[in-house]
Amino acid sequence: MDDFSDYKEHPDLELLIDYVDGILDAEMNAKIAHHLEQSDASKNIVDGIRFYYETYGADRKGLENYLQETKDSVFSKLDIPEDQPASLKKTRTLRYYIPRIAAAVLLLMIPVFIFVYQGKSSALLIDDYLSVPYDKPPVMRGDFDQNMALWNKVAFQYESQNYREAIQVLDSLIRQNETRSMAHFYTGLCYLYLETPAPYKAILHLQKAIDTESPFMEQGLWYLSLAYFKAEEKDLGKKTLKRIEGYKYEEAQNLMSNLK
Repeated sequence: MDDFSDYKEHPDLELLIDYVDGILDAEMNAKIAHHLEQSDASKNIVDGIRFYYETYGADRKGLENYLQETKDSVFSKLDIPEDQPASLKKTRTLRYYIPRIAAAVLLLMIPVFIFVYQGKSSALLIDDYLSVPYDKPPVMRGDFDQNMALWNKVAFQYESQNYREAIQVLDSLIRQNETRSMAHFYTGLCYLYLETPAPYKAILHLQKAIDTESPFMEQGLWYLSLAYFKAEEKDLGKKTLKRIEGYKYEEAQNLMSNLK
């Protein structure tokens, strides 16, 4: 086996798989590790192998079959004569074509990466959007009445992240038919912010918050879309995102892009 001392040569795929599997002797393991520090192409292959294992499990046979199919596909596009001697073909494989094979392997694995992780990224993105609560309700000032007292209690509980307690107070406000659009809006938010979110309950309240031309129309659309996604109602979530024209417009476009 070459010593890879000039970092222009590349170890074959089996050796790199052996390295990832941890079955090389100490001397060869150190040699490969050193080589990977100098060769982006080989490092990319190792990263691809590790990604495959993390995604599909440490199934070496399955990996080898996948890589062989990939190489066959690549060779069919690299102008390698079919009548070329097998020994020469193998030599050129290791010396010349592996960088391209590595690139092709990674390119073919990219769709898998996107499929596996993009959904996850979208879910994480939605959680990120919900990790910073919307502004608390304004503290009411002026002549004291029951409605003001309830809203001030909601503001305190909401800011303290006591969302269940806030929901109970908001329910009283809704039953009193007072500032209902704002009460429904904050009730929907509270259901989304619970330690165990209740997205379907959030949807019911947020939908009511946007049913009328209320001051919370745009904010309601944004959080309604997030509630749909939390409920795994992706089609409804996308349709709601498309309705957003003002509040969180850029975030809505970004989320739509991540969902494609």
